[in-house]
Amino acid sequence: MRRTGLIVGLIIIVATLAFSAVVLKKSLVNYVSFADATQATDSTVRIIGSPVAGSMLYDRPESALKFSISDDSGHVMPVVYHGPKPDDLDTAMSKAAKITAEGTFDPSQRVFTADNLLVKCPSKYQGGPADQERSYGAAKA
Repeated sequence: MRRTGLIVGLIIIVATLAFSAVVLKKSLVNYVSFADATQATDSTVRIIGSPVAGSMLYDRPESALKFSISDDSGHVMPVVYHGPKPDDLDTAMSKAAKITAEGTFDPSQRVFTADNLLVKCPSKYQGGPADQERSYGAAKA
């Protein structure tokens, strides 16, 4: 009887560790270059860049925010974010230092489809610490 309890306990511990490893792996999202992002058609990745001036357009019928970001090398990636447009995003995008987009690349549209956006703004816009972050999109568990 004691041996059975030990075996059941070990099975529960191993199952818990396996479940935790799977959940942790799903929650990890890597930052990749724009070139690598174009290969991420079935996995979620993060890209980071500066907003391209004048590229933001909100398509109300589609409920889609479309804009472009550029990386440190000058490469440009078009991004589309589906969902309601955040009220303060116009100002944030014009003052943003960096935008992080989390999502997948759509090869048919040649656009990065973002599920989440993180906008890092300089202190003169926020009036707070050196960098302020604003996150938009569905929270992932």
